[in-house]
Amino acid sequence: MQLSKTLATLFIITSVISSLTACGGADEPTVSEETSTIETSAEASTTTTKDEIAPEPEPEVVRDLGGLHVTIATWVDVLEPEVKASAQEEALWEFRHEMMEKHNFTIEEKALGKWNTTLELMSTSMIAGDPAAEVFHVSASFVNTVINNNLAYDLSTLDELDLNHWKWDPAVTDFLTRDGATYGVYPNQTPNSFVFFNKRLFEEAGLDPDLPYDLQASGDWTWEAFEEIAAKLSRDTDNDGINDVYALVFDGKLFDYAIISNGTQIVTLNEDGKFVNTLNTPEAMAALTWVTDLYKHDYDTPVTHWDGGYEQMFMTGQIAMMPHDKEKLLMIKDMEDDFGMVIFPKGPAAENYAVTGTGAGWFIPNTFTPEEAADIAFALDIWATEPPGYDSEDDWMMEDYKLFRDDRAVEETMVKAKEPGIMRLNNRQQISGISTNSITQPLMHQGATPAEAVEGVMGIFDAAIAKANGETTVAE
Repeated sequence: MQLSKTLATLFIITSVISSLTACGGADEPTVSEETSTIETSAEASTTTTKDEIAPEPEPEVVRDLGGLHVTIATWVDVLEPEVKASAQEEALWEFRHEMMEKHNFTIEEKALGKWNTTLELMSTSMIAGDPAAEVFHVSASFVNTVINNNLAYDLSTLDELDLNHWKWDPAVTDFLTRDGATYGVYPNQTPNSFVFFNKRLFEEAGLDPDLPYDLQASGDWTWEAFEEIAAKLSRDTDNDGINDVYALVFDGKLFDYAIISNGTQIVTLNEDGKFVNTLNTPEAMAALTWVTDLYKHDYDTPVTHWDGGYEQMFMTGQIAMMPHDKEKLLMIKDMEDDFGMVIFPKGPAAENYAVTGTGAGWFIPNTFTPEEAADIAFALDIWATEPPGYDSEDDWMMEDYKLFRDDRAVEETMVKAKEPGIMRLNNRQQISGISTNSITQPLMHQGATPAEAVEGVMGIFDAAIAKANGETTVAE
């Protein structure tokens, strides 16, 4: 009956798609008696030791998965590199091969579609009775469809996964849990909402190259401090009336960062777990206004081109600060100038700093039997496990030290980003149909005020949120 319901639901979803993690009490003995007792005990002990045979250790019970092959369907192949970039990477693949041989299974993370097609692949292959993969990586925009339509196995019923282990991103696990059932997990992700800064350009502007770190540590890294620094970093070095160095690039990303840094989001979750449109709240409006006003000053410059141009301008010293996600570190780590990284400054309505992540997750189709799901989960847990020597909760720091130019980025910024409550899922990314471009484009290029830009998208966002909540509208 459960399978029939699931298949019926899958037909509906597929139609929609196609249309769009003992003290003695005796007196003391004399000296001669004590000596005799000790000697006798020693003899007895020696005799017993000779006669005893040490028990053989219990043989290790090794779980045999019977040649199971697990495919994680995603949109980017995760391949073992021929040349390992680090000792950690070498140890990781060695550990994976050892575990696969020991437990008689194989596993791969394979691109079987695009970021917006793995849900369709999941549902259509489940309808056919032959899931295209054992695990599906579903983008944040579509995870609600997976959960609301009962496509995923409840991972909380499987002993093979410790959902509270630090290897799993707690924000994602919490988001993918409904009424006590956890439908998906994902390894700890790289957070977003940081500011990279060029230390040489800070010094040339008469600023301490570690100033952002000091402000972050004291709690004074705010919008106001950011703007004051931006004014000093933007400089005309040859007195021709045109700035040669700018504080930052003219980019819509800043609007989203500002909203979240002011203690709110475009979309929030209420107590019932339903999405709510909070774009027109005072905190969000204040963020849109601040960024709009910031761009009225001569602190920013257009990006030269969108295919890596933003990062190139930072690496070559044309801009002094680059609000971006941490993954950009891989692009800039070899730049000539030294750089640092702090969390995006907090707004006046926020009590603390904030970094963001997405709610994408790994899901096991619910058409697998409990035994099959348990074996898949066992293999998946191994795939997400760090190798011995790198499997402590703070071992991530070893790899980050190699990427950053200073220890403060790791020991202060990244440690702060991992504190409870700092990481927040960007809820708008969980909803298909909500794009920040529809807000930022009118503000940046069409001269709209924040109130006008918000008014123009409220109806569109409301409709997308209602759909994500599973609400239906009846045409009159």
